[in-house]
Amino acid sequence: MKNYLTASISESAVRHNMAQLRRLIGPGVKLCPVVKDDCFGHGMDVLYPVLAELTDGFAVAAPLEALALRGKGYHGFILCFLSAYFDDFKIQDELVWQEITQTVMSTSALESIQAAARRVGKTARVHLKVDTGMGRLGVPARQAVALIEQINAADEVELTGIYTHFATADEAERSATFRQLELFRSIVAVAGGITRHAANSAATLDLPETHFDMVRPGIAVYGCHPSDHLTSTVELRPCMSVKAKLIAVKRIPAGGYSGYGLTHRYDRDSRVGVVPIGYGDGYFRNLSNKAVVRINGMDAPVRGRVSMDQMTVDVTDIPDVKVGDDVEVISSDPTAPNCVENLARLAGTIPYEITCHLGHNMRHELVD
Repeated sequence: MKNYLTASISESAVRHNMAQLRRLIGPGVKLCPVVKDDCFGHGMDVLYPVLAELTDGFAVAAPLEALALRGKGYHGFILCFLSAYFDDFKIQDELVWQEITQTVMSTSALESIQAAARRVGKTARVHLKVDTGMGRLGVPARQAVALIEQINAADEVELTGIYTHFATADEAERSATFRQLELFRSIVAVAGGITRHAANSAATLDLPETHFDMVRPGIAVYGCHPSDHLTSTVELRPCMSVKAKLIAVKRIPAGGYSGYGLTHRYDRDSRVGVVPIGYGDGYFRNLSNKAVVRINGMDAPVRGRVSMDQMTVDVTDIPDVKVGDDVEVISSDPTAPNCVENLARLAGTIPYEITCHLGHNMRHELVD
């Protein structure tokens, strides 16, 4: 962690986003935010007290993420997306003992969870994941009913939910999503009175027919829209801003260069600032010569290649720039040129990747 890199997380923005999601899903649907990968890089340590107050449960990717939530004192519903049968027995047993709901997607996963339940002498609660067209994890749809019957017949294991995941809910063309939805409906019709869930951020925002009993929004909780065509569906407020300090200011004459490969030539006498952030900190190298940062409220273009732990910016047109000035690397203003969504466009990626990469090497603080 680098103390001179700070991610400020707005509590009011997160509360606003959660309220917007609550309004969309209505009172009968549970809200279970996805907090995997350290809340998509936003910092579980600072966000946990806020989210724990506002949520009906948490969804995580890995067993250790689930156990970490229990370690923070959370006693409510936790869904772990990945089965633990590749982990050692101690972790498998702890998941059952700590009453963490695990995902079953195969007979081998069921057998592993059942064995752990027997070792600790406690019933394991599970949700069945069905692959309805994502082509990734989940029991194939044609085998789902048989696996439901196996789970219901298993000792020490209780089936409490069933879910699927959409491959294209964030796209304007919805035919594939509706095919997945219809297939899921045909399976849950025979699953009995258990919790049904399917909606990710995009489906939560734009497809109310997918809400069922619970939704699992991810990036929307943190204020980013999952795709451009959904930006008008609901007002979300980005909660993260990232700041660094200017560590050097130097003059480069017209015709000079900065950075590896000498990819930017200055066509005038210029002042160049050095910012201590780079691709090792999650700031993408392919933002070189494309992105801007803000210093004293003014744009400073990134010039030259982004290095592992520093980059150079043109501060020629910003008066009174000095070492120690704050550098706004990422703005929480969704209209700013250095907001997460615009940086994702420049980098040819998605907001999820920007925030997840940036979160790991900096200090997080909760503000307002």
